[in-house]
Amino acid sequence: MLIWKSTDVAIFQRATPGTVLTALGLVALTLSCSTAVDSKRAPSGSGAPSVGTDPAAKPGTPPDNGAPITTPPLVAVPIGAVAGPTLLRRLTREEYRKSVQSVLGLAAPPTEPLESNAWTNGFDNFASALTVSPTLASQYAAAAAARAAKDLTPPACQAPMPELECATAFITSFGKNAFRRPLTQEEITAYVALYSDEQTRSGYEGGVRQVAETMLQAPQFVYRFELGNPAGGAMRTLTSYEVASALSYLFTAAPPDTSLLTAADTNALQDKTAIEAQARRLLQLPAAQDALRNFLVRFSGIAKVAGSAKDPTAYPEFTADTALALEGSTAAFFDSVLWQGDGTFATLMTAPHAFVDSALAPILGVAAPAQGSAFARVELNPAERAGLLTQPAVLSEHSKSNESFPIYRGEFVRVGLLCETLPSPPANVPAAPMVDATKTARERAAQHMSDPACSGCHQLIDPVGFALENYDGIGRYRTMDNGKLVDASGSISGSVDMDGQYKNGVELATKLATSMSAKQCLALQAYRWTFARMDRDGERAAVAGITQPLAAAGLDIRELMVAITKSDNFMYRSFQ
Repeated sequence: MLIWKSTDVAIFQRATPGTVLTALGLVALTLSCSTAVDSKRAPSGSGAPSVGTDPAAKPGTPPDNGAPITTPPLVAVPIGAVAGPTLLRRLTREEYRKSVQSVLGLAAPPTEPLESNAWTNGFDNFASALTVSPTLASQYAAAAAARAAKDLTPPACQAPMPELECATAFITSFGKNAFRRPLTQEEITAYVALYSDEQTRSGYEGGVRQVAETMLQAPQFVYRFELGNPAGGAMRTLTSYEVASALSYLFTAAPPDTSLLTAADTNALQDKTAIEAQARRLLQLPAAQDALRNFLVRFSGIAKVAGSAKDPTAYPEFTADTALALEGSTAAFFDSVLWQGDGTFATLMTAPHAFVDSALAPILGVAAPAQGSAFARVELNPAERAGLLTQPAVLSEHSKSNESFPIYRGEFVRVGLLCETLPSPPANVPAAPMVDATKTARERAAQHMSDPACSGCHQLIDPVGFALENYDGIGRYRTMDNGKLVDASGSISGSVDMDGQYKNGVELATKLATSMSAKQCLALQAYRWTFARMDRDGERAAVAGITQPLAAAGLDIRELMVAITKSDNFMYRSFQ
């Protein structure tokens, strides 16, 4: 939690609409330029708020009258527990909008413009990338002002209750929902001062709206705090409120609901059994379908497929409607695996069905559904299609604009599906050799591989991509390329458990479905997504421990997410 200093409160008391974040919050918001927050940051006298150094300042459960928070007793950290770094995690654009929706009780998320999320390592929720630029700060301020003016109805204050008491009650209740934990006495005092200052100009309702506007752009609203309480040495234990937020944003991309906040009020989320019960409850909510689908979209590298384009000469049939259909089709495929099927990685990689509308039917070589733009499930030839790897969206995104590209596809398998690290290119790589446009994509790649400066890395990548040469640059099945018979034989070498020859993409997908290294890669990517950062030393062993009990049954992705919430790192943090 950030504590306003006396100088900050002075600015806070003079705040006018549209100035709060830039005048007060940016110092705190820039604290998240680095993924980890440690006890050496924000030194005394720096002007930046002190973070993580005052145990008594951690969120607890104050009475409704705003009495000072008491620090919960220390929670012992198990010996050998894996604890990740303390974090300040800025809400993603979608999380911010859903948070505003929740706090104000809107029917739908607000639509005011906000900067797009920054991408790193294939994800758009990593803490290290989600900082607050001046533009975004201004957008937060504008959105907060607009929504406080339009959508907030200040609670009626009935005599004989003084308006100041009504405003204080509003600050306490609205603030708890906005900050996802009770306010401290110091925060209540600061917001009461802000209300009182604005009330002299615009009355009770104006003062209340100013409070709401300020809270909707405050660092405590914009950021998720994962700082915890001291638990001995550098170790920290997340508070029940921090755990509640972690659970809720993971499974619903929104703030904690009443059930989670009630559990946090009684400090009940300090136990893995209670955390698991909440995770399973959240998994049953409709919002969980969106959350897990969003993870699989990013895992598959197709988050931007709806805006993709292809060379109109090579693929004149690929239109904006086709790109949208690719997104909708694969989203429906993910839902069918997770919620209508057994939810396993094995099924994700092998299910021979897809969802088509009138735009996508020609690509999959099936009749257009009677409902036109609505998606209909179709069963495909299992000798030609098998799960995620042969979905048109995946094949299209891992291709060039004018051709299939074995290099991109091979890299996706090795890095995206097996979590391997490829060698860095050598220094002073010469220009790629001229390729013969009359050759097949495989022949052109082979010609490129013959260059000694490139062959070391491409020997690992290209033969994997060759197994997907039965699919062109927009994912259509083919047997001919450039007038020649397609050779879709491929191979992998240097892997953990995938080495060997593959006749085609279906055989490659089938092998991936049973590969322990592929299952552990999915789990590792889910772990990274959950904690909004790359894994650190020692954490791959922890992920392997999560994966192994689930792997024999095909690795149920839903159970994987629950298992991650039961891991040490969901409760413990470290300043080291």
